Amino acid sequence: MSIGSTIICLLGALFMTSSAFGQAMDAPTDLAGTGYFRDQDTLPGSFRFYQQLPGGESGFWGMGPSRPNLRRSSFKIDAHDDVVYYSPEVRCQKCHEPQTKDLHYLRMGITCVQCHRGQPVAGVYQYYSPLNPIRRHAYVCAKCHEGATPSFASYMVHEPNPIASEAQGRFPLLYYAVWFMLILAGGVFVIFLPYTVFWWIRDLVAKLTRRPSHGS
Repeated sequence: MSIGSTIICLLGALFMTSSAFGQAMDAPTDLAGTGYFRDQDTLPGSFRFYQQLPGGESGFWGMGPSRPNLRRSSFKIDAHDDVVYYSPEVRCQKCHEPQTKDLHYLRMGITCVQCHRGQPVAGVYQYYSPLNPIRRHAYVCAKCHEGATPSFASYMVHEPNPIASEAQGRFPLLYYAVWFMLILAGGVFVIFLPYTVFWWIRDLVAKLTRRPSHGS
């Protein structure tokens, strides 16, 4: 084999290796950690980062957070299609007031349209919705949280009040943990505060009734 043929073979092998490396780096599993990936990676039939199940699967042996019961409107391209007297001019808070109690709204002032943008507002589980779980981390979360991943996007945004009955159904582990700590703290105050007061009164009475010693 001539030197020229050898050089051509080596260059060809190098080109094929670099092409394969580039394709491997463009795989959805690599791009998932950056928050950026192509539209074709989220189209029907593409690679899914996790399986969508109606109702969700809660962790911690059924005690972890779970999604609420899914409505049929969650799969529509217009979530307000069946809402009587709906108007885009009406503020979201009028019908979705409980959802404004989460940390995004209370601490950072993030409004509904910053995540549920566009008209008509698509249902969360409508396949092409930006908030669909297969692309939520890159199309919505990554706009404020650079490098957001599918795991990051699984955070319960509209978290319920931890001591409310709603939390018992959606996040029982949080519900029982909070109530346990409240009862523990309340028990400490109820038992030891009066005990401390009575101890102080006993010391005060002993000090006032103490007779002076002969040396004083």
